[in-house]
Amino acid sequence: MSFESSSSPSSALPDGETRTNLIINYLPQTLTDQEFYKIFVVVGPIKNCRIMKDLKTGYSFGFGFVEYQKPEDAAKAILQLNNLPVQHKRIKVSYARPPGEDIKETNLYIQNIPRKETDSKETNLYIANVPRSYTLDQLEELFSSYGQIVQKNLLKDKVTGLPRGVGFVRFDKKSQAEAAIVGMNGVVPEGGTEPLVVKVAEEHGKMKAAYYAGYHAGLSTTRGGGGVAGW
Repeated sequence: MSFESSSSPSSALPDGETRTNLIINYLPQTLTDQEFYKIFVVVGPIKNCRIMKDLKTGYSFGFGFVEYQKPEDAAKAILQLNNLPVQHKRIKVSYARPPGEDIKETNLYIQNIPRKETDSKETNLYIANVPRSYTLDQLEELFSSYGQIVQKNLLKDKVTGLPRGVGFVRFDKKSQAEAAIVGMNGVVPEGGTEPLVVKVAEEHGKMKAAYYAGYHAGLSTTRGGGGVAGW
């Protein structure tokens, strides 16, 4: 069974080796490595696949990578598996860009904060699993009890224009941001189905950059054979 993709592979076709490499977003937190592998191996032979997790806790960050042996299988996977229902979510399948490209939007948002308006970089929070029906006003209302919010943003998919379930809230003071992390991280908001992930935005950007770098470095040396490839 195939599922209609919101964008064709050619719309964001990368160059070179990355034509076989895919990034998969919106993975359920409870999805296992074996289940992840089984979803994609039906399309074609896989060299590597990996769900990105916290090295200490094993907590899934909700995204992963798949490297196919053939570019045509990667293209087919986007067409067949993008927007596929997996547990309570619909996954997003697209080409993996060179290391660092996918975090540029996050870093750009952080860099554009006027420095004279903030006492600390730690006042800016990254929020994941925001209900996609939420407006900026609803996001602000969700966090306003913790202090004065001076900037807020909800990210949208550049191709479809649809909400990505990711937002940013910047408080006036570091203590307010810290209180919001303690009070809101792990909370399922009204209208949502998953607990919020709330952390300092700059820490999130560095963390994801490190995982991207580590994954792509592994591709040059790891060539799995049998089982869950690359593990």
